[in-house]
Formats: sequence, structure tokens, C-alpha cells
Amino acid sequence: MDIKEYIESGILEAYVLGSLTEKERAEVEANLSLYPELAKEINAIEDAMQLFAEANAQEPPAFMQQKIWNAIQEQSGKDATGGAKIIPLNSIDRANNLSWQRAAVLIALVGSMIVNFIFWSQKNTLQQQELALQANMDTLKQQQQTLALQIQHYNKLNDMTADTTMQTVVMQSMVKGHPMAATVYWSKNTGDAYLAVQKLPAPPAGMQYQMWVIQDGKPVSMGVLPNTIVDNSNMQKLAMNVKVGQAFAISLEKAGGNPTPTAVYVLGKISS
Repeated sequence: MDIKEYIESGILEAYVLGSLTEKERAEVEANLSLYPELAKEINAIEDAMQLFAEANAQEPPAFMQQKIWNAIQEQSGKDATGGAKIIPLNSIDRANNLSWQRAAVLIALVGSMIVNFIFWSQKNTLQQQELALQANMDTLKQQQQTLALQIQHYNKLNDMTADTTMQTVVMQSMVKGHPMAATVYWSKNTGDAYLAVQKLPAPPAGMQYQMWVIQDGKPVSMGVLPNTIVDNSNMQKLAMNVKVGQAFAISLEKAGGNPTPTAVYVLGKISS
């Protein structure tokens, strides 16, 4: 439990005033037995009430005293001896002063509870606004990162397209009725190869795409591809250095790859 927030809620003041329900009072008393700091706060509240009452004690107006006295005299009548029933005026003054003090304390506490409630509401509102702002900032950051990757992708693509030593190998769908495409940018001079996917479906669970180069009529594995490669904003440099080849291909295999391709999705021939 947040002790500070619990104290600031105003429930302890209400407990001291006796304005809680039985259930709420029982809950406060249970918390008092668990958290000694709450008991200290109760004592502080009672002391503050007493000091407030003493500091703000005021005599009621004279006309009010007279009205009270008249009402008491009318309602009291006579005593058992038949004489007028005498009530000391100082007793009336004390009772009246006590009522005024209690009213002053109650007004102060109600005001304090209202202020605490306003502060608590404002605090919650600010926390909600901070969470919403943080969520917006996180979304904006993700969008910026995606945009940065796309810009990097296009810049790399432009550089490779402008490089006269770089050969572009377009791999097209080998599955009838399912248009798919990917491109390999291959430098015969250095053996570097880059893969960009234009359209490939996300692999099913437990499956993974695998890259191949056809050399001397035989498929040679270039390794499995991460599932994120299907996002066309990504470009990946292939790990294998390729010096010769007749074609590039991508197949769908069980996770971890296969020694030989089983389901070729796209294939592109290397021009001689």
C-alpha cells in the first residue's frame, strides 16, 4: 500500500471525525495495526484539530446566547419544587463554544479533504497524460526507426544499382498462382551478394526460408534467412561469398534449414 497516498486521501481525517461507514472504519483500524506510521498520523491529526479549535475559538454573538437561553427556559419549565429550573449560564457558554469549535474543525477538515481530493485527481490526470505522452513518443520512435531503415535500404539500393560491377538477379515465383519476387544484387568481382525481398509471404510456424546458389547445376546452401526478411524495407547481406553461379533461389524449409531444397518459391538465373 502507498502510505503517502493513503494519508493524503483524507480518510484518516474522516476516521477521526467519525464520518466513515462501519466497513471503512474497520478497514482503517486494520491498516492502523499493520502500519505504525498511520497511528502516528492519527495522533497528529487529533493534535492539529485541538490546536485549530483552540486557536479559532470564538464567542457566539450576544443575541445568539439570549435566544438559546430563552429556548432552554421555555422547554425546561419548572423543577420538581415548583420553582424555575436554573441552568448556569457558564454551562450554556461552554456547550455553545464547543459547538462552534466543532463546526470550525469540521469546516477545516472538509476543506482539507476537498483540497486533497483535487490534488489526487490532478495527480492521476497528470500520470495518465504522462503515460499517453510516453506511448506516443514510443510510437514516434518506432516510426522513425522504420523510416531510417527504409532510407538506408533505398540508399544502398541506389548505390548498388549505380555500380556497374553489380549484377541484378531478379528471382520470380515458381509457384503457379502465387506471385512472389526477390532480388539478389551480386558483385562477381568481390563475391558479395545482397538480398532484397519484394514479395514473399511470412513463413508458417516451424518453417523458414533458405537461400541457394546453383553452381555446376547443383544447389549449394547459402544459409537460412530470418523471418524479418519478408519485410520489404529490409535488405540483408548474404553471409556466403559467391564467386561463380548459374542461378539464385529461395525455398521454404523446416526451421533450421535442409541439405537440399524441397519447395522452391522463387528462382532467378544469372546472366552470363
